[in-house]
Amino acid sequence: MKFNLKALPIAISIAMAPSIALSDEAADAKIAKLEQQVQTLQSQQNASLADKVQFNGFISGAYISSDNDAGYNNADSSANFSEDSKLGFQGTFNITDRTQAVLQLMMRGKYDWEVEAEWAYLSHRFENGVKVRGGKLRVPLFMYSDYLDVGYAQPFARPPQEVYGTIPFSSYTGAGVSYDVDYDDSTLTMQAFGGESDVKNSAVKLTNLMGANVSWTDEVWTLRAVYAQAQLDGPVVDELEVELATNVNTDAKYTVLDIDDEKGSFVGIGASYDNGEMIAITEWTRSEIDAAYPDTDSGYLTLGYRIKEFTPYVTVAYMKTQDNDERLPVSQAAAIQMIAFNAERMAYSLGLRWDAIDNVAVKFDITYADDFGDTSGGFINNSMDTTTGQFTYDDTLIYTVKFDAVF
Repeated sequence: MKFNLKALPIAISIAMAPSIALSDEAADAKIAKLEQQVQTLQSQQNASLADKVQFNGFISGAYISSDNDAGYNNADSSANFSEDSKLGFQGTFNITDRTQAVLQLMMRGKYDWEVEAEWAYLSHRFENGVKVRGGKLRVPLFMYSDYLDVGYAQPFARPPQEVYGTIPFSSYTGAGVSYDVDYDDSTLTMQAFGGESDVKNSAVKLTNLMGANVSWTDEVWTLRAVYAQAQLDGPVVDELEVELATNVNTDAKYTVLDIDDEKGSFVGIGASYDNGEMIAITEWTRSEIDAAYPDTDSGYLTLGYRIKEFTPYVTVAYMKTQDNDERLPVSQAAAIQMIAFNAERMAYSLGLRWDAIDNVAVKFDITYADDFGDTSGGFINNSMDTTTGQFTYDDTLIYTVKFDAVF
């Protein structure tokens, strides 16, 4: 039943019409009764709306800096308050008991706080338990993909870049289907997905994206495996500093590689253990793309231990391109690709999470990366001296102080 509060004056006027024949006390009583009925109807409407719509959000604010300008997580020797800072709002609209519409709006400091829809989809769960979603969705490649931007849901200051930084897109437009199999003390989830995506700040397009993952959890142990593939097309563009005159430089864009409808694939496995005190998380991934674009292996292991509101943790991570021989410097183009794409490094993180108050966590992290081999380590700011053949940096140290909150 719907009731418009704007109709209240009319209703009161109508009620007052016969008051000529009534005493003032009777008229006042009738008006009070009508106002009470309106308040009751409005309360019922508000309760119904609260049941159908849910809003929540999350926010992260971070300070990062480095001992040099190699560019790990876009950090340099000056203070950076934008790279890991973000704000998100999510609305869930219950259309029926089985059908929902979900919208998640994101604002990231590194993109000048532009508003972007990270999620925008419609979902429906059938009576047999199958759940179908369609719209803009998160690509479910990693263990933390579903809450990649919700730092509060993660034990570390940021997911290890050696793994999570190898895939330059996080969402896709398309559809997904999932099904849960419940056992006595555990749940098996199977998911398939497909669609297309654009690489952020790039001309590369992904089409015919399709994949599947399976995960099992008993709320202490979680095991997960995923496979995905897609067609990639478009130029990989980089920036080069060009000297126009003495002490006059400019940044010029150039094409490192034209990807012409090449096939790419991704495989990953992961496991985690969390008994309320001890935390152990590990993931290993391999991404392969035809032609000269790099094939990369990466992985990490995180160990942590909760001591009341404090959780110290350590992480060891690595990444390495596996097809460097396809970019041997037999030509100028191959030499440029070798410098731009060949990469390897190890990273070691020591951190502390402090759950200061309800729904707010403060995190401190120091990450040291080295063992770049004869590569840039995967950092665009780590340029090669063409005379000596040596890169500018052979290690880097990054400091992070961050707060994560949900509301």
